[in-house]
Amino acid sequence: MRRIVLCVSLLLLLACKDETELPSYGGEVSIAYLRSLATERAVDLKYDYTIRGYVVANDKFGEVGYAFVVADDTGGVEIEVDARDVDEIVPLHAAVEVRCTGLTLGRVGEKICLGLASTDGYVVERIARREIYNRIKIDTAIEASANPEPRTIASLSAYDMLRYLRVDSLRALDMGAEWTDVDTLTRGRVATIRRFTDGRDTLRVVTSGDCDYASHRLPEGLVSLSGILDWYDGAAAFRVTNHGITHLQ
Repeated sequence: MRRIVLCVSLLLLLACKDETELPSYGGEVSIAYLRSLATERAVDLKYDYTIRGYVVANDKFGEVGYAFVVADDTGGVEIEVDARDVDEIVPLHAAVEVRCTGLTLGRVGEKICLGLASTDGYVVERIARREIYNRIKIDTAIEASANPEPRTIASLSAYDMLRYLRVDSLRALDMGAEWTDVDTLTRGRVATIRRFTDGRDTLRVVTSGDCDYASHRLPEGLVSLSGILDWYDGAAAFRVTNHGITHLQ
């Protein structure tokens, strides 16, 4: 069995192709164009950029904390929020328009994120809850839905970072384990990597210690996992969203 290595740096260029004709002074842009601006660890956005897409991850089921992820056909971006009830503010799978004016674009590995200028060393700071209402417009004319795009482990690339995906015919390699470990000192649940395989390649899957099913045992038999390709502990890792675990047998 061989382990997949995601060639994110090279394939990142493919995700940003054909974007040079978009306005550099502002206006509606794709997320791939926004990614092309992340040439440093943190970049202040000087122009009035707007992005549109679907909310593909948030704190529903505790899977992503203090943030939500918006994706379009070209990629995804994580938006940092100082709130514990993000799903009530920006519901999962809602179609949204995000005004990026005055925000800072950060890069964490191959993931990009939006927030305020940092004062504590992290790439960006969380946006205040009250400010979210001024920056996010939920498009009620578009039905709130999003369908995961099918991928195999071997086909995952930087183009898929923070997009809504589904990987089929997986089996847990850490059978008998729970989704997350318990910290020996605090006795609290901590974010944990588990491994799944399709019989050939291995997929790193990260689960938050705050997740509603953090103490559940890993599924037996074949499953499909739906979620986002995230960046965790220095490498790409799949993160289940909306409890997207489907048993196939």
